[in-house]
Amino acid sequence: MLKERTNRILFYFTLFSLLLSGCSLTSNIHNVPVNEKSDLNISKPPKPKTIKINEVDFKKIFFPLGRFGGVLNLTTFGSGPKTFNLWASTDNTSSTLGRLMFDSLFDDDPDTGEVVPHLAKGYEILDGGKTINVKLREGVKWSDGKPITSDDVVFTWNEIVFTGLEGGGFQSLCLIDGKYPSVRKIDDYTVQFMTHVVFAPFLRQIGYPPAPKHIFKPMLDKAGKNKKSIFLSFWGTDTKPDNFVTSGPFRLLRYVQGERIEFVKNPDYYIINIENEKLPYFDRLIYTIVQDASLDLFKFLAGESDVISVHGEDAELVKKLERKKDFKTVNLGPSSGTEFLVFNLSRGLLQQAPTAVWFNNDYFRKAVSHAIDRNSIVASVLGGVGKPLFTSESLASIYLNEKIKDGYPQDLEYARKLLKKGSFRWNSEGNLIDSKGKKVEFTILTNAENAARQTTGVIIQDDLKKIGIKVNLKPIDFNTLIGRSDSGDWEAIILGFTGGFFEPNEGANVWRLDGRLHMFDNKLHKPRDWEIEIDRIFNDATRVIDFKSRKKLYDRFQEIAYEKLPFIYLSSPLRIFAFQNSLGNIRPTVYGGVVYNLESIYRKDLN
Repeated sequence: MLKERTNRILFYFTLFSLLLSGCSLTSNIHNVPVNEKSDLNISKPPKPKTIKINEVDFKKIFFPLGRFGGVLNLTTFGSGPKTFNLWASTDNTSSTLGRLMFDSLFDDDPDTGEVVPHLAKGYEILDGGKTINVKLREGVKWSDGKPITSDDVVFTWNEIVFTGLEGGGFQSLCLIDGKYPSVRKIDDYTVQFMTHVVFAPFLRQIGYPPAPKHIFKPMLDKAGKNKKSIFLSFWGTDTKPDNFVTSGPFRLLRYVQGERIEFVKNPDYYIINIENEKLPYFDRLIYTIVQDASLDLFKFLAGESDVISVHGEDAELVKKLERKKDFKTVNLGPSSGTEFLVFNLSRGLLQQAPTAVWFNNDYFRKAVSHAIDRNSIVASVLGGVGKPLFTSESLASIYLNEKIKDGYPQDLEYARKLLKKGSFRWNSEGNLIDSKGKKVEFTILTNAENAARQTTGVIIQDDLKKIGIKVNLKPIDFNTLIGRSDSGDWEAIILGFTGGFFEPNEGANVWRLDGRLHMFDNKLHKPRDWEIEIDRIFNDATRVIDFKSRKKLYDRFQEIAYEKLPFIYLSSPLRIFAFQNSLGNIRPTVYGGVVYNLESIYRKDLN
């Protein structure tokens, strides 16, 4: 506690000193630009090529030459990873760290979003799109020297994904009309993926990282009836680093719980630079675990971390300090995620609580949405660095419905009119009551670790009070919150989904009737007409390859969500990043972020 307090004091003293030295806070953060090519002196490099050297299919990339050695220092917010088993991961931290150690077959082009080869060297689409043959890189090895082959890919899909062992819900995205694709080995370095109908999102899905069969299969063979629990606990955070067998640019060196995660470079990685030298450049990568946003910023300003995601309330200050400190700031546009308020629409609660009746009243949900001052959320929670959100697709999505993206302003009078249409009225004390005279009151849950969501809850609480609704705000531990959500023991929740830029079907497990994250009504129920239509849209859209035709379907989906409001969307932050000028080959992009080219980044100031 004393150490944390001391760090806070140092942080604020440092900022105060910088401000006294002439750094005023008068500029508009919305003017923070995406850095131009001239600022970073790196134009878009040519596409990677496959180069065979000594029977190994290397991936050659064309960033400028860097310097080998040194340490890249990053931070991760929260309590640290829950597992190092990428295929069992259910949280963002574990997944991010897992992807350092385990490569995917394909990646997204950071400039266009196009699917490009990574651990695979190419693919061929046949049969009108129902068959995809994937060619793996020959000669590439796991960190224990075993070759990475088709057997690993086929095993991962048939024994981990399709059996439901994986922990992230990927299995549900692979069901097509209740059927799984066929995944089979053609030869040691060719895998064939087949679907019984055209399934447009499948090319992105088959990039799923393969697991080492020679490690996982013996473990599963011994597990008997306890396969799921044993699989999910395998390669946990207490596993010795030497026990990991990996394919990515880094290997785990040390994990100090609650403090840091240290990685060491994979000396035999298959990506090479323009002089055919094996990458990455950095010898080590260290993630420091931080649980306080102020400390995170302090560490960056003190030069103890190299890259930071800047919170909205800090963005203007950071931009000002850029002039005095040796770093750059970039604005990469709206987040790919969505923040929302969701009501429990499960009608199984009708006999137990009036909230289910209120929440299933369309006029009620619309009134709540019109009563919320999203501009206030953007100003107070995001520090003005963001925009109001009204759509189920993020503002950064290539499938965004432009017609409804701007939504509507707060309108308390219209909200009251909607409530009257929904058979609500007000008592003599100004409290909203339903048709049976019951006072309208409910509880909103959110995760206690997220101060921004708590502040959002306070704003909503105040807004709804203006139309006579009493809201109780209750922050709880994130894991408890997820458990409550799954069990149905909740009334309303403020939460968010990470989302994506390129593929709405990645949210199918939220919107399909059988989706694991169909959280607004996750119990067996008679589907509403609009739920059925959304389910049909998600089904039909996967059969359409043409972008314009698919977008028309997803535009209609967004219109239904906008009208029926199973989720009331709130705000979308801008993605502001800062990075130290001591890093070379930094080339931020909207889709890639700042460190997508991790193996090419190097430290310019090595002694």
